[in-house]
Amino acid sequence: MSDEAVVALAAVVVSGVVGVATLWFNFWNSSREREHRLAEREQDNRELYRRTMFEKRLEAIQEAKRWLNRLWEGMYGPDADDRGVPIGQAVDWYDKNVVSIHIELPDKSPLGTFLYDTEWAMAQGGEWPKVEAWRKANEFILQAAREVLKGLTEAH
Repeated sequence: MSDEAVVALAAVVVSGVVGVATLWFNFWNSSREREHRLAEREQDNRELYRRTMFEKRLEAIQEAKRWLNRLWEGMYGPDADDRGVPIGQAVDWYDKNVVSIHIELPDKSPLGTFLYDTEWAMAQGGEWPKVEAWRKANEFILQAAREVLKGLTEAH
């Protein structure tokens, strides 16, 4: 084999090794880029989820306060009239938003107890829950609002 053939063969081998090394480096680099983009996307999704849940919880707490105020007027206000108490709607709304309000499915809550007791009293023609039950439900909602807003101020 001539010197030129050996040089040509060596050049082919070196080219092949460089080509394989380049392919391996490109594969490794693109894998790292994909992993990095995936990690960024997961972080973005977690942040979006956190913000969405924050907004949903804040909205549910505000709506709970509106329901309590409406029920107060119909049950204990100066012009109280049990026919105007939308307790069925309030209970339906609570059942759909319980996790947003409590961040879990509670065994018992002052708000749920007040709403269910009021619904039962309305259906059975019994007495309304005492004002203290409304106050406990209201304080629960106010405390939940403070917690949500505290989380907002701590985040910024």
